[in-house]
Amino acid sequence: MITEYQTNNTLNPLLWDGDSLKPELRKHFLNIAKHFVEFLELDVNVKDVILIGSNANYNWSDYSDIDLHVVINFKSINDSVPLVTNYMLAKKSIWNTNYPLKYKNIPIELYAQDENEALNSSVGVFSLTKNKWLNKPNSEQVSVDDDAIKSKAQPYEYEINQLKSTDRKLTYKVKNILLRLKNLRKAGLGNQGEYSIENLAYKYLRNQGYIDKLKTMAQQSTMQSMMIPECAELTNHVSGAKLLDGNEWAVVIKKYDAVVDPRGQWDHPGKCTMIPTHDGSITMQGVGYPVFGTDETGHSILMQPNQTYQYPGKNIFEIPYTAQYQTLLIQLQNAIKNGTRYE
Repeated sequence: MITEYQTNNTLNPLLWDGDSLKPELRKHFLNIAKHFVEFLELDVNVKDVILIGSNANYNWSDYSDIDLHVVINFKSINDSVPLVTNYMLAKKSIWNTNYPLKYKNIPIELYAQDENEALNSSVGVFSLTKNKWLNKPNSEQVSVDDDAIKSKAQPYEYEINQLKSTDRKLTYKVKNILLRLKNLRKAGLGNQGEYSIENLAYKYLRNQGYIDKLKTMAQQSTMQSMMIPECAELTNHVSGAKLLDGNEWAVVIKKYDAVVDPRGQWDHPGKCTMIPTHDGSITMQGVGYPVFGTDETGHSILMQPNQTYQYPGKNIFEIPYTAQYQTLLIQLQNAIKNGTRYE
């Protein structure tokens, strides 16, 4: 479905002199594109480098990105276009995180575009390689179709889907994406209103649950950063920072009222237990809930019901996965994710 709306009378004067791109900017943009192609780490033939989006059209605003697209034939890389697309989106995400480039406070976004990807025939497309318009925009109105909205939203979808709770940079990445989405929406609402491509892309992401997912991640990350450590010694032990010695284990056992018994959860359900074994073997047969276990080497496993596990150590400290120990278990698992041992 095509949506049409009124636009500015001129192209963004920070980039354009009339309808001509400022010569020094063209050189800089091509240089950035060259480094981006090298960053892709592929032997590719670049067909063109184009400037598209709001800053190549009359629907720009103070929040519009500078969208530089490196045009490549994806099939020349691999017959599986979806595979190449995902690779390009991954590289774009890493690039934009590592190199948050700006010109006059305008974010510069890089993107690898398939040569066979069709663009809306009514939007402006400027070839940086050829230094000419491939499709000159109309100053009276601009048309935006569903493909353009999807194209704008797709990189955000990919980035959000790639977020992992184990990533040490998760908080930074979530805040960065939320800020960019906020500016994306401002770019649309500030000039073209509800029917701008930026706002429609934002609404698409919101309707698909991506905005809520980001907000939930941000909330969980903040909560974890505010948690008061329940047992720093045990946290250091499972992360590999400092293993507990005999005396320190005695303190932990006393603190959590743990029972030292080879029958563990069978005879003491819901309690912390220390299991002395001959060979580090633990069975969860007959235990109806998960149990977190760590041995004297710091090897840790979240054990599941009716499974059997092998530890390198011989003494396994067990914490039942119940509400009573929820905060401690979250802190231990976070310590493992940020440390050297995880299973």
